[in-house]
Amino acid sequence: MDVFERVREVNRGAGLTEERITGARARLLVGIDASRKAGGSAPTALANEGSSVASELAHRVRRRAWAGLGIGGLVAVAAAFAIVAGSVLAPTVTPDAAAAEVLERASAVTFDAQDTTLVPGEYLRIETVGEHLQFWKAEWADDDDENTLSFNASREGSDAAVLVRDTRVLYIPADRDGDWFYDWGHSEVVESFGERGPEAAREWSSWPGSQVIEHGTIETLPAGEYLAIGGDEPPMPYLADRYRPFYAEMPREPQELLDGLRGQSGMTGEDADRWLVASLSDPSAINLMPADLRSTFFLAIALIPGFEVLADDGSTATLRYVVPGHRTTTMVIDTDQGLIDSIAEDYGSGGPAGDTVDSITAVHTSVVDSAPRG
Repeated sequence: MDVFERVREVNRGAGLTEERITGARARLLVGIDASRKAGGSAPTALANEGSSVASELAHRVRRRAWAGLGIGGLVAVAAAFAIVAGSVLAPTVTPDAAAAEVLERASAVTFDAQDTTLVPGEYLRIETVGEHLQFWKAEWADDDDENTLSFNASREGSDAAVLVRDTRVLYIPADRDGDWFYDWGHSEVVESFGERGPEAAREWSSWPGSQVIEHGTIETLPAGEYLAIGGDEPPMPYLADRYRPFYAEMPREPQELLDGLRGQSGMTGEDADRWLVASLSDPSAINLMPADLRSTFFLAIALIPGFEVLADDGSTATLRYVVPGHRTTTMVIDTDQGLIDSIAEDYGSGGPAGDTVDSITAVHTSVVDSAPRG
């Protein structure tokens, strides 16, 4: 069980806090299959939690914890970067030279990349498109128990599947102390699989949690900071930039940074690296870093054994990391701009969805002269 799962277990015993609601929203929309990815169907506790908060989501969810990291996770990050360099045992195998060279090229260009050299009046426009398979079981859909979640099946045990696409856009000013603007976008079913796929698609689209935020909603984020929900609750993470509170303390030396990242897992050796690669599910976690930290981050990843180069045309490279019998992570890197273009995660094939990839998050980055206001 990794750090994220331990945080979830703690939250399950708590009341209906904003943290729990935000975490449930993220898990239900893009993480329902968390335990399925580990080889089984989702636990009953998760199904019960999802149903109990579904009616609250439409009124109370105000931002997405896309990376699925709650306050407990933030504390874990802080503790990880307080460790002594070298205290996490590294794997004994050697990183692939070709993969390391790709990441080193990405690192070298970050300081002069377009997103780090904006002029006053310009905005960095970051469009994120996430596509995620959700697996549906007819028996659960027919169950009258409101605590039964039909999109809780494993790939092999499902009767149908839907591909859900979630699109959102973030506008970051040249002066990051200014107002950021976040277009919450919308979620929709773009494809269904299996004979009962259309039925599953209709059920997903009619579920109250599928359209929590009204289409076209634009939120103003002063300085892009974490905003307090209310009362005495601490600020919540959003936009997948879960490392932002720790930018200043994160090491700018690759090996020290890698040790800190490994330290988040509570594991050692190859297990720590597998956890780390799995945590890189959204490119924004890297792309939103300051130039010097992003540069170091690429060099830190280059030290991880297991990456291999699938393609490299000199400006874009595709890397793959395989955990045999469990997960394949594919990362597309823009080596001209030092940005992650997409990250895909695949847990195998079979079932109604065949060999369709479980999830892919793609990012399209550009520079614009204005941003929409809410």
